[in-house]
Amino acid sequence: MSRAGEPPATAVRAVQAALVAAALVGWEVGARRGWLSAEFVSRPTAVGAVIWDWVRSGYLWPHLVATFEAAVVGLGLGLAGGAALGFLVMFVPAVGEVVEPAMSTLNAVPRIVFYPLLMLWLGLGMASKVGLVATIVAFLGYYTAVGAVREVDRLLLAQVRILGASPAAMLRHLYLPATLAWMITGLRTSVGLAFIGAILGEYMGSMRGIGNIIMGAQNLFQTPQVMAGLALTMVLAAAVDTLLARLETHWSAWRQVEQA
Repeated sequence: MSRAGEPPATAVRAVQAALVAAALVGWEVGARRGWLSAEFVSRPTAVGAVIWDWVRSGYLWPHLVATFEAAVVGLGLGLAGGAALGFLVMFVPAVGEVVEPAMSTLNAVPRIVFYPLLMLWLGLGMASKVGLVATIVAFLGYYTAVGAVREVDRLLLAQVRILGASPAAMLRHLYLPATLAWMITGLRTSVGLAFIGAILGEYMGSMRGIGNIIMGAQNLFQTPQVMAGLALTMVLAAAVDTLLARLETHWSAWRQVEQA
């Protein structure tokens, strides 16, 4: 259902689909007529043929599952661990004085530099990719939790304390719901970071995953396979983002009511 003054959702989707179709047709025509180098950008029909062959032969599914599993598991662990540390920092000032400077410093360091160490500790399998994703996403979970706790309405907080709420009750009924709303919103940003970590891990050392497919095709200069891997990554990320958008709408319904 669209809001007042907004175009219908079906019309928006139709325009979006038309733009995608126009881009694909332009790409195909440009490559066939020589306006674009098919050697470097391939053609949509060739990319579609590669994807269909992967699906039909069953070659795609283990790689797709590996990338999805690394991204989702790392996303969950990173957000949960970062949020837990954020709560600890906010509620235990002594811990905050020690941890906050270290987190600020580590946040400025590109997380990819930790991957060689993760490979030494965890090997070249799924664990090191999950670890890389978790280290990338954990900082978002940490700063989201810290920001959510700081943004809790102080007047509401004072009223709850006057009513005699225990620290555990305040955590359960006040801080956790506030953080959850922020975390659901931050998830949509985290998804892109999670897939970046998973794909980078597969680039650098993995026997399975979409990143492994893309890297192998790149080494052999197989442009249709490279483009097919990129297209599949975009579709997978878009599917997860669509699911999270629906969750965000559900969990933030109280915000919409409050704004109205």
